[in-house]
Amino acid sequence: MKKILALVLLLALAISMTACAPAATTAAPAETTAAPAETTAAVADEPVTIIVTNGKGEIAAQFDQAAKDFMALNPNITVEMYSVTVGDTVSIYDKLTSSGKIVTLAMVEPYAVNDKFVDTVASMDGAPWIAETTSAFKNVAGQVVGFPFAIEGFGLVYNKAVVEKAVPGFDPLSIKTRDQFVELLDKIIASGVKKPIAYQTEAWSVSNHYSAQFINQATDKNAFAADLKAGNFDYINNAVWNGYYDTMDVLADAKYNVYGERPLGSYYDEAHVKVGNGEAAMLFNGNWAFDSLKAAPESSFGFIPVPFTNDAADVNAGKLSVGPTQVFIIDKNATPAEQAAAEKFLEWMVFDEKGMDFVVNQSQIISAFKNNPNKVTNPLGAAIADAIGKGATLDFPTNYVSAGDYYNILGPSVQAYINKDSTREELATAFTDYYATLE
Repeated sequence: MKKILALVLLLALAISMTACAPAATTAAPAETTAAPAETTAAVADEPVTIIVTNGKGEIAAQFDQAAKDFMALNPNITVEMYSVTVGDTVSIYDKLTSSGKIVTLAMVEPYAVNDKFVDTVASMDGAPWIAETTSAFKNVAGQVVGFPFAIEGFGLVYNKAVVEKAVPGFDPLSIKTRDQFVELLDKIIASGVKKPIAYQTEAWSVSNHYSAQFINQATDKNAFAADLKAGNFDYINNAVWNGYYDTMDVLADAKYNVYGERPLGSYYDEAHVKVGNGEAAMLFNGNWAFDSLKAAPESSFGFIPVPFTNDAADVNAGKLSVGPTQVFIIDKNATPAEQAAAEKFLEWMVFDEKGMDFVVNQSQIISAFKNNPNKVTNPLGAAIADAIGKGATLDFPTNYVSAGDYYNILGPSVQAYINKDSTREELATAFTDYYATLE
């Protein structure tokens, strides 16, 4: 997932990004964890058929096998699995619904839950899997309506060998302030790396990923998003909003940035090569970046949180932005029997040994559920899983904005700021003007 936009995912089982590689190795089978008896009882004696959509075409084969494994355990339930074709820009969900079908269980982007699907999603309050995760997605009314499937995250991807040469025993989660970050960059330069940052500035990266991070200052992200739309936010006088752009100034600075003399350009592939081979130390991206970094098999990578403050005591300092980039929703227009079957399928992915194996080992997706003992082999995914285990994560902020709008409308404004073609005040005005169109 270079881009976060991942279309509606046709999930017959579970998890983006943006961006999962096939499993390289399989961990030892996990001991099956049983869900509460009342939720694992047979849905009904009568046969029932459900349609499940998976928007991650790269794991279509894994989903097909998961459906077979689930049906073997639940012979009264037939799962019709539909996966999007890789590269297809048309939503598999839209294709099915336009032909009159009801998609019982659909994989969608979280933002769409409170937008496109706000009137059709069924509440999942009370589902047993909720107790096993902190990533259950809620609607504006506070109801759990989204099953977290694809857990992803972003921050400053770094080459461990390069950074640890400068700072032996480096702990990425120790970087809590901007001053600490600048000190780290100076140490890397002193160790022999001329420019430690390869900062690629594609519109999607600087907007719907980087520029949405200020939303994490709010406890209730849905209410905060509503305030933004209502015009009740003063960007230019907000410390967190400014803090992220103070850090962006460092990332783009010619002193540290390989591309600092000409910060705007098509640098994505080249930037990853430079970090992969150790010519540069870090770049801003998500765990999906490993697809571009794995060409350097001798290197190992991790994540440094993006600093936004100089207050190390700030509760959000030193944390990665992590969350579900794809969630499953149940259509409330499906029959009660179909909805119950869909719920059972979700529980299978959380509590059944084969279900847990499917998500992590076979699909290489970071599980959102603490009872799943399996670990992805992707080192960036493993770094995210480690941060989750340490409680060092914030929400995935892009889930609370229109990624398309941020990319197309705000992206050019952020790029103009990076290129010093506009001021911070003008950037704040661009945000204010954009949200005014949403009232």
